[in-house]
Amino acid sequence: MRYISARQMIFDAYHEQRGSVMAYAQEIARMGAQVQTTQRNNNDWRIVNGLEAGAVISAVENQPAHLAALARYCFGPFTRDELGEDREWIHTALMHVGMQMRLPGQGQAERPPAEAARQLRWIVSAAIHHHAETTYPYNRPGLHNPRRIAVWIEQEHGAVVDVRRWAASGRTCWKGVWEKLLDTLDRWECNALAPVADLIPKAA
Repeated sequence: MRYISARQMIFDAYHEQRGSVMAYAQEIARMGAQVQTTQRNNNDWRIVNGLEAGAVISAVENQPAHLAALARYCFGPFTRDELGEDREWIHTALMHVGMQMRLPGQGQAERPPAEAARQLRWIVSAAIHHHAETTYPYNRPGLHNPRRIAVWIEQEHGAVVDVRRWAASGRTCWKGVWEKLLDTLDRWECNALAPVADLIPKAA
């Protein structure tokens, strides 16, 4: 593997694992004690790559579940269907964050109204999609305004959300909630990438 960035390492490691996990297991079992010599002499790049990919995957998966899920969701070589469970982990964790905020219409009540909680569910889903789309190296447009957020939610989930009062001076508004959700995802991404980045100086 070429150690260029933590993001690239995650993609390459899981790609390596997907393509040949059984082949690596059989080859490593067959070669047994030759692994150290293989690493030292680089005579068999497949074994070396397999061991390096394993170290990266271990660095990802030994983290809290929502951080490991975010790393795979944003940077892994997986299809939409394969990412369903990871998306649920991230969504559940981010909903917990969102429910600690004061939501529009909540006022001084201890809990937000049911409609606000329902809308938060879809906005959290949109925030996860937006983060994955706009994060480096993809840099896609994402959902950069309330109208696009509402359209995406309706297309993706068949739900209608009210974004007419997205921003309101002096009041709790969805814009503030959205920004806090994205800040949380940015922080989680940094946390998820840190142990993988620590492997870069250790590369042979």
